[in-house]
Amino acid sequence: MRAVAVRGIGGTPELMELPVPAPAPGEVLVEMEAASVNPIDMGIAAGTFEGRMPHVYPLVLGVDGVGRVTEAGEGVCGLKPGDLVHGQFFRSPLGHGTFAEYTVVTEFPNHGALQRVPDGMTAEIAAALPTAGMTALGVLEAMGLRAGQSLLIVGATGGVGVCAVQLAAALGAEVIATARPDADRWIRQLGAAQTVDYTAGDTAEHVRKTHPDGIDAFLDLTRDTARFGTHAALVRDGGAAASVTFTAPPELLGSDRIAVHNFEMRDKPDLLARITAEAASGRITVPVQRAVTPQELPDVLARAGGARGKTVVRI
Repeated sequence: MRAVAVRGIGGTPELMELPVPAPAPGEVLVEMEAASVNPIDMGIAAGTFEGRMPHVYPLVLGVDGVGRVTEAGEGVCGLKPGDLVHGQFFRSPLGHGTFAEYTVVTEFPNHGALQRVPDGMTAEIAAALPTAGMTALGVLEAMGLRAGQSLLIVGATGGVGVCAVQLAAALGAEVIATARPDADRWIRQLGAAQTVDYTAGDTAEHVRKTHPDGIDAFLDLTRDTARFGTHAALVRDGGAAASVTFTAPPELLGSDRIAVHNFEMRDKPDLLARITAEAASGRITVPVQRAVTPQELPDVLARAGGARGKTVVRI
């Protein structure tokens, strides 16, 4: 089968020919239809989880995807061949990812989340939604965001950001989103009340001018550790600040002034079920920036960053 994988820690993603995996007891074999790109993909390639989870090499990358069950291993009782499933195919050992024609996953994933695809949901949306949508829903709930509050989202045009903008706006929050000028109209259509062009000046200074009394919450979706504290200082006493990339520094995590989180997802199956219901109902959209082939994917991964919406791989 074709698969995009790395040969070792820090390896360069390559399109390879690998054997089709066989499902072990409790696992299903899934013929993939589509997958989506997430920042975690290159983190896995770089060895982010080395020492925390076992790995197998060549390590097939990809954690999000959609496909059809073709074979069920011994002891599988809920899923059956023919079921169309999607979710976060994140499991131990790492190495059987979604950037492949086939992958295996446990019926009840030990680290991810898997469920049947709702009727009418396209393969692109089913593949693009899981990690980005689950993260956005989970972090906003962890922050305790409420109607009437103001929220600054730094990194608002990426996969997690576009979901967070829509979810926060649906709650009745005032969303301040960082975006380049060419994305201004688009992110406002998704629910942002105000945008800040982060390429044209200091974001914190701009927000201070428009919100001199401070904001209620700050969500950081970037990896800019140096500026996390600057943006968190905009939050009023009793507010919240969170990072989904663990950029909140230790000295702020114990703050008595505001609640600071380095967010890590919990109860993934529940988050997946709820965010999928939001997308299936049309209450949120999942903007797919582009669709690529497996042959194009290694180059896409090498240039990952600064995405607008999601990139989907048509397997």
